[in-house]
Amino acid sequence: MKFIRFDSVGGAAGDMILASLAGLGADLKAIGAVLRAAIPEDEFVIETIPFSASGLNGLKLTVKITKSSGIERGLHEIGHIIDRAEMPSRAKELAHKVFDRLAEAEAHIHGCPVHHIHFHEVGAVDSIVDILGSCFALVQLGVDSVTFGVLPEGTGTFRCRHGVYPIPAPATLRLLEGIQIQQTGEPFEMITPTGAALLTTFPGGQDRHVSGRVLASSVSFGSRELKERPNILRATLLESDASPAGKEEFCCELETNLDDVTPELTGALSAKLFDRGALDVWLIPCTMKKQRSAVCLHVLCKPEETDALCSLIFRESGTLGIRVNEKKRRILDRDVVTAELSPGVQIRVKRAWMNGQVISEKPEYEDCLKVSRELDVPYAEVAASALAALKK
Repeated sequence: MKFIRFDSVGGAAGDMILASLAGLGADLKAIGAVLRAAIPEDEFVIETIPFSASGLNGLKLTVKITKSSGIERGLHEIGHIIDRAEMPSRAKELAHKVFDRLAEAEAHIHGCPVHHIHFHEVGAVDSIVDILGSCFALVQLGVDSVTFGVLPEGTGTFRCRHGVYPIPAPATLRLLEGIQIQQTGEPFEMITPTGAALLTTFPGGQDRHVSGRVLASSVSFGSRELKERPNILRATLLESDASPAGKEEFCCELETNLDDVTPELTGALSAKLFDRGALDVWLIPCTMKKQRSAVCLHVLCKPEETDALCSLIFRESGTLGIRVNEKKRRILDRDVVTAELSPGVQIRVKRAWMNGQVISEKPEYEDCLKVSRELDVPYAEVAASALAALKK
C-alpha cells in the first residue's frame, strides 16, 4: 500500500499540493493536456520551476492564464468540467467530493442552498486546475491514502470580495473542523480553502505518526514569502506492507465520575447525549472517595462536538469536572442492505467491509423486534432468517 505524508511548515494551498505531487513523479504534462481539453473556454499552461529558499531545493507551481473567459462557475458547471475530463474514474470521484465539500462549507457560511453557491476564487481556472490536477496526480502515483500533521495557520485579517475577514477564512475553518491547527505569528492566510478541502477530502486524515518504507520525497514552495519560516510543504511517498485494518480517525473520550445521580438521570442524560451527536455512551460502576459507589460516565464524540457535550453533561449531571482524552480509533466501512423475508416483510442488515470484502452482517434490532412481535416468533429466528435471505 502506498501513501503520502504531508508535513507543512508554510501552510497548505492547492498549488503547493500539486507541485509536491509533481515532485514525487506525477506527470504534469499529461495532466495539463487533459485539463485544457476539459476547460476549452480558457487558455492556460501549468508550469513548475526549480526554486530554492532557506537551504532547500524544490518546485514552485504557477498556472499561467493566457486567455480568460471570465466565467463565474458554480458547482453544477464545475461538475460538467470534471465529468468531461479524460481522467480515471477515481480521480473524478475525488474531485467531485472536494468541490462538494467546498460548496457545503460556503453554503453553511452564507446560509443558502448548495446549488446557489457560485465560487469566486475557488471557481477561478487556477483553483480548478489545482484541485483536478491534484486528484489526477494522486491517482497517477498509485496512492491509496494521505496523512498530514498539525497544520500551521496565520493570524490577523485578510481582504476578499465580501470585505475584511479574520484568518482563517470562514470556509477554511468549516473545512478544518476536527483538524488540529497551530497558530503562528505570520500575518497571512497560510491554509487556503482549496488546500484545506484537498487535505481533508483525500482518503486518510490527520495523524501525528506514520511508519512505512520511504520511496521518495519532494518539497514545494508557496507564492508568498513568510516572515519567520520557509513557505514549504514537504510530501513523502511511503509504502506499507500491510493494508490498513479499518479507517483511522480522531475522536475524543469524555469521562466523569458520578456518585449522586439516579438511574433515571443517567438514562435521560445518555439519551440526550446521543441526540446531540455522541458516537457512543456507556456507564461503568466504580468506587469513589469515602468508599461511595458510583458510575463513571464515558462519552465518545467527534472533536468538534466536545464543547457542546461537555456543557450538556455539566448542566444535567451536576458534576464539577470532565476528563477529555483525545483518542484515535479505527472504523470499518459499512452499508445497509434490505433482506426480504416474505412479501412486505423486510429487515435492514448492516454490513461491515474490510479490504473490499464483507466481514460481518448484523440485522437491525428494531426491525427484528417489530417482526418478532407481529409474527409472534422468537427474535433469534427472525434475525437468522434475515441473514439467510441475504444469501439467496
